[in-house]
Parts: sequence; C-alpha cells; structure tokens
Amino acid sequence: MRLLSSNQARYLDRITVDKFKISNRDLMKNAGKEIAFYAKRMVNNIPNPIILVLCGKGNNGGDGYAAASFLQHDGFNVSVQSIVEKELIKREALFFYEECVNLGIPISFYPSLKSTNDFHLIIDGLFGIGLKGPIENNFIKIFTWLNNLNSKILSIDVPSGLNCDNGTFRESLVKADCTVTFGAPKIGMYLRHGPQYCGKIVVGDIGFPSLDNIDIPGPIWKINNVDMLDKYLKKPSIDINKNSAGKVLIIAGSQGMTGAAILSTYAALRSGAGLTLTTAPKSLSHIYEQAIIEGITLTLNDQNSGRLGLEHFESIMDKVKWADSVLLGPGLGRDFSTQKLIRKLVKYIDKPLILDADGLFPFSNDILTLSKRVHPLIITPHFGEFANILDYKVENIIAEFPDHLDSLLNNFNHVCLVKQIPICTTYGNSVRINITGNCGLATAGTGDVLAGVIASFVAQGFSSYKSAFLGAHIHGMASDYLLDKKGYRGQIASDLLESIPRVLKLYEKS
Repeated sequence: MRLLSSNQARYLDRITVDKFKISNRDLMKNAGKEIAFYAKRMVNNIPNPIILVLCGKGNNGGDGYAAASFLQHDGFNVSVQSIVEKELIKREALFFYEECVNLGIPISFYPSLKSTNDFHLIIDGLFGIGLKGPIENNFIKIFTWLNNLNSKILSIDVPSGLNCDNGTFRESLVKADCTVTFGAPKIGMYLRHGPQYCGKIVVGDIGFPSLDNIDIPGPIWKINNVDMLDKYLKKPSIDINKNSAGKVLIIAGSQGMTGAAILSTYAALRSGAGLTLTTAPKSLSHIYEQAIIEGITLTLNDQNSGRLGLEHFESIMDKVKWADSVLLGPGLGRDFSTQKLIRKLVKYIDKPLILDADGLFPFSNDILTLSKRVHPLIITPHFGEFANILDYKVENIIAEFPDHLDSLLNNFNHVCLVKQIPICTTYGNSVRINITGNCGLATAGTGDVLAGVIASFVAQGFSSYKSAFLGAHIHGMASDYLLDKKGYRGQIASDLLESIPRVLKLYEKS
C-alpha cells in the first residue's frame, strides 16, 4: 500500500484540480459522501443514533460540513459544532456550511461545547493534515473532552493533533476508532503513535487519480504486507545442500558481549543459512565453542584482550571468499584498534555486507564513506546510531524523520534499515514501513537477531533490499507470535530463535 507525506498529499490535491480538472468543491463533496458512508457503518447497530460533527476552519472542516449534509439527507440526527467563528469559514467550506444551514442542521460555535454524553458518534473534522506548531489550550480542552466521552470517534484524514509525517504529537491528540483518509494513508498514521490513535484506517475514494498514473515528487513510501512473503519465501529446492543454502561469515562479539555473536549466528541458522562461520577471540573461544554447536568458529589469537583488532584483518579476509554474505559489528566493542579493523573491512570486503551495531560507530558523521562502498551494503542503525551517522540530534531525527530519510536517499547508495517505531527500510527512492512486531522487542539482543536473519536471506540469494524488509517482517512476526505465552515484558531475544521457524513454516508449503 502506498503512503503519502503531507507535502505529497497537497501535491496530489493540486494536480487533481489543475491537470485532471476535478474541482475542489467536488473533492470536498465526495469526501463528505465517503465520511458519511463510514459514519453510517459505525452506528449501523444503534437505534436512532445521535451524531455530532466537529468542524475546523479549513478543508477538514469543510469535509465535515459536507458529511453532515449527507447524513441529514439520509435522515440521521446530526448536529455540527464549529470551533471557529462563522467569519473564519471560507471558500468551499463556506459553501457546505451554508448547505447545512439551508438543511436546518443545528450548528453551534465554540466555546459553547456540548456537555452531554449522549452522542453515539462524533466526527472529528478539526485539523487534518494542516496542523502546524503548538496546539492552543482551548483545543487541548476539546481533545480531552472528546477522549473522555463514551462516543465512537471517526476522524477525517488524520486524527486531529497527530503529525501526519512522523506520527508524533505535541500536547494532545484525538484518539479515533476509525480514520477515513483520502488518496492514500499518510506516513505518520503508521509511525510511532499513529497506529494507536488512528484506529481502523480506511481509504475513501473521492476522485483522485491513481497514484500509479502520476509522478509525485519525493520518496515512494509503502507498507510491508503479508502477501509479499508468499511471493518470496518458497519451500527450498529438493536438491539444496548446506553449501548452496547460504554461507554467512559473522564478525561479532567481544569480552562481555559474546551473546551478540551467538544470537546473530543462531538467527542466521534458524532463518535458513546452511553454514555459519563466526569469529572468536581466542581468550573467549571456549564460550563460542560451547554455545555455537551447529556453527563453525574462527579462532583468532587476541593476547587475552577479549576483542578483535586490526591485526586480525588478513585472517578474516582469508575467509571472506568462502562466504555468500558477511555480518559485521554486533558486540564488537569500540576499542580503537577494533574501529580501525571495521573501517578497513568495510573498504575491502567484496561480498554483500551487513553493518550493524558497533560496526556503525567508526562512521560517525561519515555517511559519505559508507555510500562510496562499491559492493552491496546494508546498514541497520537504531535512532541513536542513525543520528550519529548523520551528525544530528536524536530529537531532530524523530521530529523531521521523513525529511532526514529523504536526505539519506539522496546521499546514500545502499540499503538502510532504521530501527525506529516501526522499522523503515530505504533504498533508491523507496521506503518500506514494517507493521509487524511490538514493544516486546525493546530488549537487549533483538537487533542482533534481526541482523542475523538479514544476513541469512542475503546469503540465500535475495537482494539486499528484499533481505532487509523481509527480515524486518519475519523478525516482527516472530515477536508477535510470542505474545500469547510471553507477553510484552517477558520476551527476551533468544525467544525469537524458536519463534522464527514457526513464521517461516507458514511459507514453505509449496
């Protein structure tokens, strides 16, 4: 499913009017008809339902007035509450306001908020995608009043108060049971707080041209969907063997962080890799040998330092030719010699490379070096690492996330999987939002598991981009499967290793 930023949604409005000659009034009328349709579905089982429409001053309010007129025509008990004075209602919104007046629909104006709880449905037409800056106190009171009612809430385009680009809110926002959006869902409806406050998301057809038929500036945002797994994750060939199933070289782990290497190794094996080779500092090799009984280890003399360093470069490079993919970074630590090793390996490894966790640290404020890499690369930063690579503050990354991704797409030639809420995977001009997973993944080691899954898929022959967004989907589903037995707080990373095969099994029937 395609998603739009606020700027892309406005562009779609303009091109529909200018090129396809559909008037703003017709768009608003069609929006009102769609809103009324879904409103009627929401009160279908309620005898004589009472409906209130809250209207702002812009197009969102105009859509509300249009919806009220359709509901009145259909015999529903509907009234309208405007949050602005009549003098501020302009253009097409004014036309539909006057239609409501002519139909005899009761209209009141803020601050005379309804105090009754008798409404069965409230339609939120307050702000839509046009919200900018802080919310005034009187609107916060309205949001609080709305959310404390027992009424069902239907929001128009996006719940009022939600930033439709990044899924955040400032002071408050409306919590909808259903959101009717137009053209396509907005990006922020699927990021951070968006899913929690949008309720059920439906796309109303109001006459916009198909997004496949127009060139909208900016990245192409899409949602990962279950159907794509049926397309890509087939039953392995009958003549497959451990060598042809995919070989993964894993450069990970150090003193105190051997678990990262173990988790990523088993994640690669549990998601289909035929062979893994995991580097092990000699002073820690007994831990690796006891824990990784199904994988191979590469023991490297470390003079009891408990870490890898530049002196291990040649020994590691000797094994690169064996591998189909290389995972570099989980738990390696930030020793200066380790950082120098990582930078050199990134430069010279000529196989598809997944760069994760500590593997990203040496490239602080140096996205250009990573972008110049010739061979395939996937980077998997969490928000802190993403901000570090781009030399921005984390809070700025969150507030301006689509803009920063747009900048990344213009300056980075490889795949980037950003471990935010939810995971977003980028490549070229495309962004995939993953909608599986839950807050049970907020525990140490889950990122190492994800990196191992991705490395496994690359080794099995999937492209870097497919490996990243498929890996995110499988990883999230594995966590969702754990909810019944483990809940949210009870999940730990190693639980995913048993859950991943359950997910993959679903797609191996043919």
